[in-house]
Amino acid sequence: MKRLSLLLAASALLVGCGPSRLPSDFNQNGASNGADSLDHRPAGFDRMADAIRSGNIPPEAILATVYFDFDKYTVEAKERSKLDGIAAKAKGTKLIIAGYTDQFGTEEYNLGLSDRRAQSARDYLTKLGSNQANIEVMALGEQQADKSAAGRQSGSKDRKAVIVDVNYSGVITSGAGKVAPSTTTAPKAPTPAGGPTPAPVSAL
Repeated sequence: MKRLSLLLAASALLVGCGPSRLPSDFNQNGASNGADSLDHRPAGFDRMADAIRSGNIPPEAILATVYFDFDKYTVEAKERSKLDGIAAKAKGTKLIIAGYTDQFGTEEYNLGLSDRRAQSARDYLTKLGSNQANIEVMALGEQQADKSAAGRQSGSKDRKAVIVDVNYSGVITSGAGKVAPSTTTAPKAPTPAGGPTPAPVSAL
């Protein structure tokens, strides 16, 4: 949608104001300054984002996992010590914080809730000194939740935010074998539609 909106805006300038309003190096693909896309997502996050999306995060890349109460997104005092403990490491690396929910509730609501959980963990780490520009948020909702969970207690392990070190340099393996060494960039997935909550959903 972002790419489409920018292309429509560029078209409007071309039709309504003439080509002089467009960058001199603008090309038909909608790029300028040598770029091949209007997607300005920070470089370097795609490989780990793909592993997170597939449920295949290397355990060594996980810095901390913060759990949340049912239908809550505030980092509770009992979980803050986990973020306190990784503050120094977090300052010196790039992070993806992936938010998750249990299976209870609608998919749209859970997507928004998982986004708020990830943002809450990000905001706490930012207060501890991390650079927000080095932290991306992913909202996975209930996509990887235990569908056999019969109640709130059994779904507690799915109510979480996972802090992942993007600069992990090891090989990521899957059921199909080895996936993307650190120098390889995985294809970008489309941004999911936002949930009913006002918070923007950020997906890589």
